[in-house]
Amino acid sequence: MVAVTFGTSSEEYHLLVDAASSNTWVMSSECETDACKTHSTFGKEDSTSLTVSDQTFSITYGTGQVNGTVATDDVHVGDLSASLTFGLGIGVSSDFTSYPMDGILGLGRGDSTSNAIEAPSLMDLLSTKSLIKAKLFGLHLSRTSDGDNDGELNFGAPDTERYSGDLNYMSVIENEDGFWEIPLDDAGVDDKTLGSKGRSAIIDSGTSWLMMPEGDAVALHKLIPGYTQSGETFTVPCTSKQAVQLTFGGVVYNVSTADYIGGKLSNGACSSKIIGRQTFGPHQWLVGDVFLKNVYTVFDLDDSRVGFGVKSEEAVASSTVSSSASATGSPTASGTPSNAPTSTVEEFSGASATPTSLKTCTAGSTSFSNSGSAKLAPTGTTLLTEASTPTGTAVVTAESQQSPSATASPTNKGAAVR
Repeated sequence: MVAVTFGTSSEEYHLLVDAASSNTWVMSSECETDACKTHSTFGKEDSTSLTVSDQTFSITYGTGQVNGTVATDDVHVGDLSASLTFGLGIGVSSDFTSYPMDGILGLGRGDSTSNAIEAPSLMDLLSTKSLIKAKLFGLHLSRTSDGDNDGELNFGAPDTERYSGDLNYMSVIENEDGFWEIPLDDAGVDDKTLGSKGRSAIIDSGTSWLMMPEGDAVALHKLIPGYTQSGETFTVPCTSKQAVQLTFGGVVYNVSTADYIGGKLSNGACSSKIIGRQTFGPHQWLVGDVFLKNVYTVFDLDDSRVGFGVKSEEAVASSTVSSSASATGSPTASGTPSNAPTSTVEEFSGASATPTSLKTCTAGSTSFSNSGSAKLAPTGTTLLTEASTPTGTAVVTAESQQSPSATASPTNKGAAVR
């Protein structure tokens, strides 16, 4: 989640960073449902600059639904500010009662859903006003077990200190839903591959899990000794050491056991966060935080592509991404170029924010908590709630945890939100 403020209000609202949706909304002070009673709400009494229209909106997620009125006000995210049209959630379903967020910060490529909010997204506004150098955002997710709670959201340029080597870019597969969907080369466990072809992955920061059609999930778990299946869910031995692997753009990325092995169950086994559920098409996987915690991810709207950066030696099998790879081929785990026409591997040459001693960038710095929190999935999926609770709370800057910094000037081209 990321902490934002609206208009003249000084109160922070914690919004879930959702790469699968472009709609932003926050719970309204007019909301009387149980969900709103346990969260921070926003309304005219909180900001003198808020304007509320007669337009309504309605969004249905895999788990949960929200409807309400459309409003406009300045939104402040770290050092960045823009006049944003967003939703005030009046009818918020009970599904949100146990979720830690007060709303959604939509960073998707564009929604085609009817009754959604028809207005420029935050990324559109930041780019149009030249507050960021490039229309992209980078995402670093931390995990609870590491104890760092140092998640980071970068606008306009990636934080090059968050990854080693170069970014491995894959072109987005065009789709009507505006998803960040990219080709999935293959998957496997400890270098034993499934040999799957024709799969794609919808990259979604708003989903905690790794979801795929049941047949693919069974095949993947068969490579983990001691697994069991019960419908769409699986268990694995808590002591499993095998690394699950996903291959994108010719690079094999490891998924840590810390991310795909869940809590211990009454039978002594641990739940698997790899779920056998077809969320969309028969060859589409929904790739959420289980994978994203292992890489630094860049969502590039200008060039319609997704890039992965290797966080450490553990995040990629055998080798890091080679800086000498060509634009039409990308390295395999052994560093040998393979034919991957939909991907490029390159070093980002644009501006990047400079971290301080607290690893906080000077432009647009704010923190967000992601580890262990419940996540929303796109329409057509069902949320599976993690047993753990979020660690820490969202913080606007390293210097102050109460109020955002001043609005970024147009010269601040790389803004980081931590």
